Amino acid sequence: MKRLNGKFFAVAFKKAAERLLVNKDEINALNVFPVPDGDTGSNMSAAVLEAVEYLNRLSSTDLDQIVDAVKKGMLMGARGNSGVILSQIFRGFAEGTKGRKYLTTKAFSECLVKAREVAYKSVMKPVEGTMLTVIRVLAEKGLSELIEVEDFEEYFDRLTEIAFKTVDETPKMLDKLKEAGVVDAGAKGLAYIVEGFKLAAFGQIEAELLETPAAATISAEQIVEIAREEIKFSYCTELIIKLRDKNGGTHETVDALKKYLETMGDSIVAVNQDDLIKIHVHTDHPGDVIEEFLKHGDLQKVKIDNMKIQHDHIVEASAEEKKTYAAGKKHGIVAVSPGEGLSEIMKSLGVDYIIKGGQTMNPSLKDLFQAIERLDSENVIVFPNNPNILLTAREAATAVMEKNPGKKVFILETKTVQEGIAALTVYDDELETEKLLEEIKEAMSHVIPISVTYAIRDSSIKGKKVRKGEYLAIGKDGLINSGRKLEKVVRDAIGSILKDAEEDEYSIITVFYGSDVKEEQAEKLIELLSDDYDDMEFEVHKGGQPYYYYLISLE
Repeated sequence: MKRLNGKFFAVAFKKAAERLLVNKDEINALNVFPVPDGDTGSNMSAAVLEAVEYLNRLSSTDLDQIVDAVKKGMLMGARGNSGVILSQIFRGFAEGTKGRKYLTTKAFSECLVKAREVAYKSVMKPVEGTMLTVIRVLAEKGLSELIEVEDFEEYFDRLTEIAFKTVDETPKMLDKLKEAGVVDAGAKGLAYIVEGFKLAAFGQIEAELLETPAAATISAEQIVEIAREEIKFSYCTELIIKLRDKNGGTHETVDALKKYLETMGDSIVAVNQDDLIKIHVHTDHPGDVIEEFLKHGDLQKVKIDNMKIQHDHIVEASAEEKKTYAAGKKHGIVAVSPGEGLSEIMKSLGVDYIIKGGQTMNPSLKDLFQAIERLDSENVIVFPNNPNILLTAREAATAVMEKNPGKKVFILETKTVQEGIAALTVYDDELETEKLLEEIKEAMSHVIPISVTYAIRDSSIKGKKVRKGEYLAIGKDGLINSGRKLEKVVRDAIGSILKDAEEDEYSIITVFYGSDVKEEQAEKLIELLSDDYDDMEFEVHKGGQPYYYYLISLE
């Protein structure tokens, strides 16, 4: 194949999306900090899945329109820094295809150069050792080492080899990757996307996981949440079976099970890997499905949800989506929150619209765009409350202001929930915008946040060994301390900050306890801290955030 047209690009992109989905969990695990909030794979997957949705709605096979659909879908689905940067790579690629009916290998390389240019411009301080490095090296090698390669089979084969080799080099470019013993997650995700194009070029064009994208990437509850149509079958059924055949099951067995599922319902996904088969089906008879699969193997995991019940709740709630917020206010406020308790606190401080999200669940650009648009005020202030949401929020703000020239959107650089809540305590809608923003930023600057979670693997952070299962206290500059006893880790972390503080620099310690902490446990911690620092004022609130036992602020 020496010419790549729009029809092939669409097929190849879907295969690339599948390769990313298959390896999503591996990419999520490539977290510099060994904490349970790796989300790069999920964020990149959200972007490509939205692009696939845009492709599925497109009737044209023109290269221009195919690539434009991918560009638009990627941007609207982008979550977190990795998702936004990936969307910018494809935005640049799309700019390179303008006016072309097909691409040669040389033209494809020229599009990679444009992709590199746009991606680097999208980041204020580009860092090497990331997916930016991968796209840069691919662009450079495409117009040097691969300039004589005309066949796309060989071109994509060598491009894939270059991509994964560059991924392996990322720890040499970033000390934090080297110390943590991992390669860059975003870089590896991009390499898998390139690999998808290679597989398509060699004829592997089936992308079964994309038959029901939501089923491949999110939970059954979330699948139901995005369904608005009439539900044909009652039960969303997910199973993982370990086949008894040590060789991973015969093709005949797997094919027979897939055909059986077709008689039982719809929205079918069946993926076979080694001796495991994972299935997703909407059916009225989940028990029959389980019995059939038990004939061939042992049940490893099962999840069944009544979609009709959940769907009724959605239909009732759909009217809420048409509501507007912040009517009559000078400044509308949007904030991202990872827990119900935190959401209630922020609402009580003046937030008009809460977007559920945070670590492991970054909101998409579309989520932020729609939230900002629903605020009926000329000025909108957004509290991302997470560093991985800042870039997405900025892109959403730009998109809203382009669509609504009279609307002004301000993105505050709140990198923690603690900073966001502290900033909200001085919110006064009567103030002029400039003065309000000044006071908010002043309040943010006086907060020292501490986030307490746990290590999911052995690692090394700034020369300190961290063992799997240890509790970790993380501050603005990274790891503060770690240990096996939760209360001790918290007390030591606070102590390390207060011992270097000036007298009376801090007077209030606020503790937000997470979903895995009981109220009595949090109150016991406050008692211990009160004994340690009898001159401090303490507040404790139920935050409800996952993964993080405590979010603490010193003010």
